[in-house]
Amino acid sequence: MNKKICFLCIILLFNGFLTGASASGTENVLQITAAVEEKEFHIGDRIKLTLIAENTGGFEILFPDKPENPGDFSFIESYPVEARWPRKPVTGREYVLSIYDAGTHVIPPIPVGYRRAGETDWRTAESPQVPVEIKSLLTGEDKDIRDLKGLIVYGSDLGKMILIIAIIFAVFSISWAIWLRRKKLILAGEDRRRKTAYEIAYQQLKELEKLNLPAKGLIKEYYTGLSDIIRRYLENRFSFRAPEMTTEEFMEAIKNSQALTEEQKELLKEFLSNCDMVKFAKYGPTPLEMLDSFHAAERLVDQTRLLEEEEKEV
Repeated sequence: MNKKICFLCIILLFNGFLTGASASGTENVLQITAAVEEKEFHIGDRIKLTLIAENTGGFEILFPDKPENPGDFSFIESYPVEARWPRKPVTGREYVLSIYDAGTHVIPPIPVGYRRAGETDWRTAESPQVPVEIKSLLTGEDKDIRDLKGLIVYGSDLGKMILIIAIIFAVFSISWAIWLRRKKLILAGEDRRRKTAYEIAYQQLKELEKLNLPAKGLIKEYYTGLSDIIRRYLENRFSFRAPEMTTEEFMEAIKNSQALTEEQKELLKEFLSNCDMVKFAKYGPTPLEMLDSFHAAERLVDQTRLLEEEEKEV
């Protein structure tokens, strides 16, 4: 009898050792939990569903910004959740939902992508579904249709007061809107009288430069902005209809014009042609070419500004 007991103990110990060794060599499995902040909600409440992934295996986690299947719920917004457990690498995302139907509803599982460092393919783990109890704001007494209340008689003191307040509010709103519009028009008129065509173009060029569009890869947008600034400047400065014409039409229109010198016409033609190549021919300019185009725009404005100052002095 004692031999049998010893033999069973040895077998159990050996099985325990194998089980522990197998468990220690098993890959950690990504665990995803889902929870809402309350047990019950009312119709129209903002329901915050929090998904937490315990990243014990060193996974890269990818939460969807918006659930593909919110079920009976309406999606409002989502944002990441910061880790609250300092000893565990935890990541998460909070989804804000809403619903307008009373009863027991279930938030469907949300698929979460994950992969290890160096892997290219994403695997998917789903969050558990979460039941939510939605209650109506109406009580048992409110469910019955009530009789309509009597109309307010405007001959009474309360009716007169409401009417006077409504009239005052309407007059104030209209007066405020008119004042704001007049102020905007006055400021716009003063701004137009204050700034010359050169000053407007120069300010627009500096604003375009601050946007740093080439560094963001927005090359076409950069050249479109440059071309529009120069075309509007020429229209404001010389009354040329530059914004409404193609480059060929515009150059033909100013061919015999004395407003620009031949050198300025050549500079303008080269500048507009370079802009058209990027905008319409999908030409990829180098950083040096982009800088040259900007300097060409500045030279066009500066050179014609000198003519403008001479005309003022005459």
